[in-house]
Amino acid sequence: MVQVLRFKGTLFLLFFSILTSVATSGQNIVDVGEMQISLGVQTYSAPVKNKAVTGEMLSIAGEKFKKGVGVHSQSSLKIKVNDGHQFTAKVGVNDSKIDYGSEQITSIPLTDGKRIYYEITNTQKQFVGVEGHNGGVDNGSVVFVLLHNGKEVYNSGVMRAGDPVKDVDIKLKGGILEMVVDDADDGESGDHAVWADAQINYFEVPPIMVGYDYQGERPVQSEEISTKIMGSIAQLPEIEMPLQQPDYDWLINNDKAKAEVYRSTNGKDVVISNGLIARAFRLFPNLATIDYVNQMTGESLLRSVSNEGVLVIDGKEFTIGGLSQQPEYAYTLMEWVDDLLVTPNSFMIQDFEVKDISDRMKWKRVRWASNPHMPSGKELIFTLFKDKILVKVHYVLYDGIPTLSKWIEVINKGNIMVQLNEFKLEQLAMVEGESLVDVPEYFEKPNIHIETDYAFGAMQQKTSDKTTFWETDPRYTSQTNYAMQLPAILEVKPPLGPNTAIATGDTLNTFRVWETPFDSYDKERKGLFVRKMYRTISPWTTENPIFLHLTSTDSQIIKEAVDQCAEVGYEMIILSFGSGLDMEKESPEYYKKFKEYVDYAKSKGIELGGYSLLSSRWISDEVDVINPETGTRGGMIFGSSPCLSSDWGYNYFRKIKTFFNETGMSVFENDGSYPGNVCASTSHAHHNGLEDSQWKQYAQIQDLYKWMRSQGIYMNVPDFYINSGTNKTGIGYREVNWSLPRARQLVLGRQNLYDGLWKTIPSMSWTFVPLTEYHGGGEAATLEPLNDHLLDYESHMMQNYGAGVQACYRGPRLYDTPETKAVVANVIKWYKQYRDILNSDIIHLKRPSGKDWDGFMHVNPNLKEKGLVMVFNPLDKEIVRELKLPLYYSGLSKTALVREKAGSLKKYELNREYEIKVNVKIPANSYSWLVIE
Repeated sequence: MVQVLRFKGTLFLLFFSILTSVATSGQNIVDVGEMQISLGVQTYSAPVKNKAVTGEMLSIAGEKFKKGVGVHSQSSLKIKVNDGHQFTAKVGVNDSKIDYGSEQITSIPLTDGKRIYYEITNTQKQFVGVEGHNGGVDNGSVVFVLLHNGKEVYNSGVMRAGDPVKDVDIKLKGGILEMVVDDADDGESGDHAVWADAQINYFEVPPIMVGYDYQGERPVQSEEISTKIMGSIAQLPEIEMPLQQPDYDWLINNDKAKAEVYRSTNGKDVVISNGLIARAFRLFPNLATIDYVNQMTGESLLRSVSNEGVLVIDGKEFTIGGLSQQPEYAYTLMEWVDDLLVTPNSFMIQDFEVKDISDRMKWKRVRWASNPHMPSGKELIFTLFKDKILVKVHYVLYDGIPTLSKWIEVINKGNIMVQLNEFKLEQLAMVEGESLVDVPEYFEKPNIHIETDYAFGAMQQKTSDKTTFWETDPRYTSQTNYAMQLPAILEVKPPLGPNTAIATGDTLNTFRVWETPFDSYDKERKGLFVRKMYRTISPWTTENPIFLHLTSTDSQIIKEAVDQCAEVGYEMIILSFGSGLDMEKESPEYYKKFKEYVDYAKSKGIELGGYSLLSSRWISDEVDVINPETGTRGGMIFGSSPCLSSDWGYNYFRKIKTFFNETGMSVFENDGSYPGNVCASTSHAHHNGLEDSQWKQYAQIQDLYKWMRSQGIYMNVPDFYINSGTNKTGIGYREVNWSLPRARQLVLGRQNLYDGLWKTIPSMSWTFVPLTEYHGGGEAATLEPLNDHLLDYESHMMQNYGAGVQACYRGPRLYDTPETKAVVANVIKWYKQYRDILNSDIIHLKRPSGKDWDGFMHVNPNLKEKGLVMVFNPLDKEIVRELKLPLYYSGLSKTALVREKAGSLKKYELNREYEIKVNVKIPANSYSWLVIE
């Protein structure tokens, strides 16, 4: 009895602790404009963030505001208050300077006899007003009303254009707050109202915008459409549910993992599966994802039925398919699905088709690659329609890997331009990564890898990911988290915009997302999943030419470097930064000079290319990106950068393409590639303003890289544009470390290799080896003269080539004496002998510490050499060590044949953990290797 009382007391204390922490936590503030205002309703147009409903800057009686929500009269924004306790705002009618007689103003008749006015250009459509009593747009007059749980708590009285702002400050406690703007009984024309600086103070659970209560009929799937879809489903092969788990490990042999599209036994569902993962869709009464299965583990990734995405068009939000009214959001019973209703305001399914996948970009193959093939698999395409907008949702499931890809086409079938303000490529109700009562600093996310080809601003995928958002789900009221802050909704969307126009008959394609669930939390295994994905979806990353970074454009030095490369087996020269190459120079004589260099290099079997700097430079006030906070350039990524959607930007890309066409160069190193800058300029020729600036600049850089991929041009780019067509990015290192003493450079270099190859393949990574002084350091840091530092030079090459990673060997030559030439030639001969296995996957053995041996192992079940082990000794004495080698991913299961360097093969029996133990001798300050067959 005492124990029970104590237990009850503990629960009470826990509950009291939670309440106390909520009550005493610091206050938070949320701007109403940052909420999902597209859920609001109004008679004309849609609510607008940080601007008037007409697109003008926020201004009431001459007082300017940076934040707020612009609306039109007869509007309502509904907010679930949660822990909100105070609402404040400044209200009034927005100032306007629109010339309704301008040639750019177009009027369109409405069914009520009035006309709606738009400002239309070639690239943008902006609502600017509705017709009043006298054939034009009237001066507005409105009434601002706040309803809390249906009771009026604020009324501004009539406010007219030119009236000074009124302050709003009310107390709240739970329930629903409704922000209403009515006309003043004199019509709605000119009623361009503003909730300026509207914000809510809250404690722990933030307020959220909610959808307005739906009035009227839900859309209904026609009998004709239903019959057609049923007929198409009947043509598919049937699959039995629940789906079977694979009886093999795809990382060893993936021959059985073939993508196909099936029908379920109930005739209502379509399932795309390759035996590793599957996504199931219900097609009646509308399209929705009803399950997403990790067949490798047998687990469902979804909590509840989900839509196929979200579009905000002309300020109004529409779901792509979707079913609603699920009774519970922690899990889904399949019998519930039959009773779900069509989501209001949603695109309705019209049809679907299945086909083999096609290449997403042209890849001209001109050099060695460990995977010369584009991926195979199945593509499932759903077609949906609403309000003269056609949407095609594409799903691609690949053969051989647990990866699903998706993108959307938005096609304007109407007779007027539409504005795609925002889109969500995915909005999936995912099973949470962890359940906690409290809110931690960082929630563990679901065990799935998400990435898109809309990535910028960083060398690694993780830091270049700008499109993956884990959001809360206010419907999921049974979650364990007290504040309901579990990140349990996966949203894949651009961080800004695109806010771009789609003209009549035109199509907008979103970026693509790739989704790869894991079957384990093991770091190596998860890394192998991601690495296999890159090899499959972006196989150009498996090109891995051997190159020199040449520091001069002097004619004699170039020819000598070409000769040296040909002598020792190098394949490519990049005219490096500081060499003097200027690809932006437009001169027939300049083109001719470099074409002669290219032709000479080709005659020796060497590719020639060069370096160009793009973003991290200052051009001018007219060209550089404009900081939205200051209205001037500066304070952006790299301080300042040119806007790629300015005329200067368009000319840069034209000049680069012309240079390659005229000279025949086949290598491009684009430094300071587009880092993701936004631009608030309204005068740049090729974007309209802030909201579309990131989207359109990215399109520019991606177009260049896709063009180069189609031309067979090799690309080194120090940002993660891998899925947009580039070949290689930096593995991750600190440049000033190359000014440290040579011995330290070697250990640090191996740490960079070890750490950088968890989630990238060797061929898509580069490291650095300065042959001449770089960032200082003097003689102790440099390899020149090369003959004086042969051991360090060889060690650099062996640890890099031994990892399968090319380095930027930066200098004026590859060798200075016959002895140096012999060392370089021997290393390259060894690398080419084992090129296939050295470009295979890495298994991490022991991270460099400087205290003892370190090393890694390459594995490939499909080669004669199943593995190749590289080991290094940082000590000043020879060491002999017994290595435990994990051979599971080599595909060997019983015996392994191992030789040290060119020695004889020895047979080893694998233990139950697929391991062998091998003794190896490693010379002082040197290396060794083992080959496994």
